[in-house]
Amino acid sequence: MQVQNHPFDSYAPAEELIDVRRLWRVVRHSWLSIFGLCLVVSLLTTLWVMRIEPVYRASTTIMIESQAPKTISIEEVYGPPRATYDYLLTQFDIIKNRDLAELVANELDLWNNPYFAPPRAVEGAEGAEGEEGSGLNIRAWLSGLVSRVADKKAPVVDPEERRKAAVINGIMGPLSVKPVEYTQLVVVSFEATDRHLAAEVVNTLARVYIQSQMDAKLQSTREAGDWVGSRIEDLKTNLDASQRTLQEFRDRENILDVAGGQTLGAQELNELTTRLGDARRARVEAENIYRELGGAGNYSVDQLMNMPAVLQHPLVQSLAQAQTDAQQEVTNLGRRYGPEHPKMTTANTRMQSVRTELKQQVLQVATGIEKEYRVAQRNEQNLVEQLATVKQDVAGLNRKEFHLRELEQQVEANQRLYDMFFNRAKETSETIGFQVAHARVVEKAAPPISPFKPDKQRIVLIAFLLSALVGVGLAILRDLLDNTLTSPEDVLEKLKAPLLGALPAIKLKKDHVGPYLGYLEDVQSGFSEAVRSIRTGLVLSGLQQPHKITVVTSTNPGEGKSTVAINLAVALAQMERVLLIDADLRRPSIAQAFALPSDTPGLSNVLAQSHQLADCLQKIDAGFDVLPAGIVPANPQEMLSTTGFKKLVIQLSEQYDRIIIDSAPVNAVSDSLILATLADSLVYVVKADVTPQKLALNNIGLIRNNHLPLTGVVLNRLDAKKQDSYGKDGYYKNYYGYGHS
Repeated sequence: MQVQNHPFDSYAPAEELIDVRRLWRVVRHSWLSIFGLCLVVSLLTTLWVMRIEPVYRASTTIMIESQAPKTISIEEVYGPPRATYDYLLTQFDIIKNRDLAELVANELDLWNNPYFAPPRAVEGAEGAEGEEGSGLNIRAWLSGLVSRVADKKAPVVDPEERRKAAVINGIMGPLSVKPVEYTQLVVVSFEATDRHLAAEVVNTLARVYIQSQMDAKLQSTREAGDWVGSRIEDLKTNLDASQRTLQEFRDRENILDVAGGQTLGAQELNELTTRLGDARRARVEAENIYRELGGAGNYSVDQLMNMPAVLQHPLVQSLAQAQTDAQQEVTNLGRRYGPEHPKMTTANTRMQSVRTELKQQVLQVATGIEKEYRVAQRNEQNLVEQLATVKQDVAGLNRKEFHLRELEQQVEANQRLYDMFFNRAKETSETIGFQVAHARVVEKAAPPISPFKPDKQRIVLIAFLLSALVGVGLAILRDLLDNTLTSPEDVLEKLKAPLLGALPAIKLKKDHVGPYLGYLEDVQSGFSEAVRSIRTGLVLSGLQQPHKITVVTSTNPGEGKSTVAINLAVALAQMERVLLIDADLRRPSIAQAFALPSDTPGLSNVLAQSHQLADCLQKIDAGFDVLPAGIVPANPQEMLSTTGFKKLVIQLSEQYDRIIIDSAPVNAVSDSLILATLADSLVYVVKADVTPQKLALNNIGLIRNNHLPLTGVVLNRLDAKKQDSYGKDGYYKNYYGYGHS
């Protein structure tokens, strides 16, 4: 028989995406369980919070003042300066200090308060509890056991120290310090189950904090005063020693006024330098003239008269002028008188006298130039020696001044240190009894009226919401871990196969065995209506070429394939001639379903040719024939693979309009695959909430890969109530017969 390609063979697995609607259906299906979980958790939470003792929070506001800056920077315009911010953070940590907690405990005598520390009489309590028997405190026993185990590993600690640490930790634990933004205010809060105790602790802490800061300042001032006092004596000794050293140096060096001596020396040095410059220029000029003469004895008077150095001499110039005048007079008289005239004689005598005097004067000038040169040399040499002596004196004065200045600076430094410490000591002694508090209480804490925690309604609401989330998560997780097929949608979405119909779950009797014949028992039941839907789907899928031979199989045994085959045959028998063949030669069930004797011959007998076909066909009152399995053979698969079986199927297809073959499960053996090669249609039965999705998908893939005529899938034992909870609005419940189950 030729195998047909079914239109649904093109189904292929699609990419898996998160199906929000499916998740919503899962949540709706499990809403009762989720609500029950929420109710139980909320009830337990309510019982728990009712036992919790209310906690009160008392708060006091403290203003912490810091030193105001003298100038305002741009950073201070937009926020507090870094130094102020660090100072406030430091004060916050000081408020939460263990020392302050200890001071509070001392002032309020919290060491004996049972709220913070257990009573001292712990010894013997354990034995008393043991004697009471029924009055045993399990929590105390467990706490004692843990403490004993911890004590074996931890070093031995004094019970009083442990008690003290417990009280301090009890104060520091509920204590909180929160600054008020953009202010110098800080809110100090304390939580306790006793509202009066909470206010008392936080007010005492604020007072102790302010007092401790003042005491710390006072102690610091006293220590600074003591230290300054001790330093003043040392500084006074150093000042006196430096002053003595300065005076001894002045006496030793005979220094009255070094600054004045240095001024006179500088003036003398400048004057000598100027005179030396003048003397050096004079010496140079005299030397030049002397070198020009080259010695007076080497030249005549006329030559000397032609030398500029000689002619420039005033006396020579005067005598030369006198000589010129005398010659002029002789010339003038010579024009008027004779040579022998007394006036001429007198004029000649005078001229001769002037000439002689000029020659002598020229010689004297030449001799005086050499003397001036020698004098200029000696004068320059004397000034050089004087300048060197003055320089040595000035250098000595500079050295004395430098050393003197060092001694004076040392005296001045010691004097300044002494004055500064002396003034500081006076200020400290004046202000030691006056201290200004750097902080003050702006608002004292009052005993709170209403508890701060727990917010019982909020806790119960959070518990309800968390339990709801947990319940939803568990429901989704259960659905994700569930690898079975639970709804018709799973068949379409997960198996990617056509759905012929779904059979509702029927409550069977405990002693019921074998297939369920619901269509024969009640034609108007929901089960029968579902069978008719499957019949309609099978008929409509074969309009072009009717499915004359239909094989019914499943994944595993017990999934209802025989039930589907029998009831489908009954439904088809109302319209056609139908033959139901039990081809499950390993575990036959049709003969048992129709109460046929166990030795009734059937298919195996026909194939073994031990009986005739007519003897094996059984007439059923429902109007169709049944060919039971017969004797269970040793080799079922080989028997179904024979040519005789194929001829038998062809022969029967000529006698009947429809043949329904009940075959073995696909996952167990391959008998159904062999039978499907002879059929026009293959119906695959899966059991809701039982059949593994992966196995069914693999088997359907195997059927398609072998090009077998898969018509569709029947979902058996579907819970209609569960489908209603999945959000189907009662469709399956109404569809399956007006509430029948």
